[in-house]
Amino acid sequence: MADRIFCIDFGSAYTKVALRGGPAVDARLISPSVPGSSGPLSFCVPTVVAVETRAGDKQHFEFGSAATGRTTQGNVRVFRNWKKSLFLNPSASAVEHPSLEALLASGELADLATRFAVTRAQIEHLRSMVSSARGALGMGAETLSPESTEFEETKDLAIRFFRWLRQEVLTSCDKLGLVGGGDFGAIPVRITAPAFAFGRGMEIHPGCQALTDALAQAGWPLHVGSPLVTEPYSNAIGVLTNGKNHTTPTGQTRLYTMLDYGPLRAVSAGDKHFPSYRALIVDVGAFTTDFASIDLDAKGESVTDIDAAVTISHHSVPIGISDLDTAVAAVSSPEKGDWLLKGPGYDTEAFRLRAYSDTKPFNVNISGKNFRMNTGEEGRAIQAAIQSFCRRLAAGVAEFCDGRKPASKQELILTGGGSSIPAVRDALQMAAEHGGHTYAKIHAPVKKKTAGGAFFVQLDDKMIRGGSAIGGVSLYFG
Repeated sequence: MADRIFCIDFGSAYTKVALRGGPAVDARLISPSVPGSSGPLSFCVPTVVAVETRAGDKQHFEFGSAATGRTTQGNVRVFRNWKKSLFLNPSASAVEHPSLEALLASGELADLATRFAVTRAQIEHLRSMVSSARGALGMGAETLSPESTEFEETKDLAIRFFRWLRQEVLTSCDKLGLVGGGDFGAIPVRITAPAFAFGRGMEIHPGCQALTDALAQAGWPLHVGSPLVTEPYSNAIGVLTNGKNHTTPTGQTRLYTMLDYGPLRAVSAGDKHFPSYRALIVDVGAFTTDFASIDLDAKGESVTDIDAAVTISHHSVPIGISDLDTAVAAVSSPEKGDWLLKGPGYDTEAFRLRAYSDTKPFNVNISGKNFRMNTGEEGRAIQAAIQSFCRRLAAGVAEFCDGRKPASKQELILTGGGSSIPAVRDALQMAAEHGGHTYAKIHAPVKKKTAGGAFFVQLDDKMIRGGSAIGGVSLYFG
């Protein structure tokens, strides 16, 4: 177990960093030291990189808040949502198209040569010509696919981004005079990754490998035992413990002592009327929607070691708010759609908060011209796109819950920026309640009434956005 540890919640839209400053010190989110990082969401670092090519082909990089206001134009390229490129392109070295050499050496060509009386000498001469031509042009025998080229470019972005982020985090820690002091640069780090990247047996997903390689090259010392943790799992631990860390007098970690009083503690106490427990976690991010389930079947008996008794399952699907943006852009005018997908981050975030949460019009300035969005037929098309998106998310919840019998005590946790959208939140709750599931406690961005009489816990910004980073530094993970 590491006495102190950082956890990076690497999100498509925002990256968050948390620190456990000691074995029994509560987790805290770290805000970067850059200007403009004050406020309730100061811990949310835009996962944006801007690259400006200057004289002599020299590249100038900007990151986070400094990059989010830039747009791709002229000699400036802005990279948003680049996390997707790491996890949807399976290999950095995959050859999309077979080389000409492979074709010349194939059995099919030999059969054709025999059929059309082409001599072996002629084939060898053709092979020699191809090899000489490649050598003269400086070409290798294999050609990387466009996807693989993008993968390699994104890995370089990751190294640069994490190197910049490390400097910002260490500067912030020094300024804050955090408990423990000492060399913050020596504190190990773990990073979150989508749950689907953990569904490959013992084989590490290329995206996970790219993340850990990038961290190491950027100077972050990796946690030896568990450098990676799934996003929904760490999110669940963060919300359920509220970032608390406690040990027994002998130094053992006890999840029980880190939990707020609630359904899990009630079931683990041995209540005969409530023998089983489940927490369902749904986290709607920009790239993925992540699911996790924490289950305990106590059979009405007291459980002394919750850590050993609970079972965990998790899953994620590549559906996120970026997909909703794409759908909304498709039903908007070309100028508005291009602005939504490529425009300054702060402006487009303001649009999402307004247009995705209600039907009121929204005025935007695009290249010096004023546009009115979310009105008339366009507004109705946007709302239809939101409803379609909600149905996709609900289908994901239903698939994850399929076949699970309701536990006697259950709680539902809705997090991520997408859960702040009322229509999304309502769709997730309805899907989670399908099949007779009821919840004694619901954690969500806002309080609301429910016919089932569930107790609602209003999550604050740090848990809605930073729960995975807070959970990732928990003693529960070592």
